[in-house]
Amino acid sequence: MKDGIKGWKKAGYSTVGDQALLDALIAVNKNNFADFIVAEDDARKLKNCTFVDFRDEAEYKKSHVRGAKHVDYSNMFSKPMMEELNKSNSLVIVHDVTAVAGVIASTLKLMDYPDVYILE
Repeated sequence: MKDGIKGWKKAGYSTVGDQALLDALIAVNKNNFADFIVAEDDARKLKNCTFVDFRDEAEYKKSHVRGAKHVDYSNMFSKPMMEELNKSNSLVIVHDVTAVAGVIASTLKLMDYPDVYILE
């Protein structure tokens, strides 16, 4: 969808905010999930590291990792966001809910982003 999750909802498709769904996606990737976790110092050593903060704007403005790009979770996977994220960069996902960060990281990996991590 051109406008990400907002476009999906606007088109009339249902969305599910069920923790069980998030847990199921994480379970599919459970062998690799721990490999996604990285500390900030280690992340900064990665080649072409880009921090992407998917928390809401208020949380981002309150406190964020230096240099992080902000993408509201509801705009995740919108065409402009996808064009901005470079597949040759190491992406470090920032979100307060580990399960959500895991879903984002897993989805980006499925979309052929080779180096995706979750900030510890």
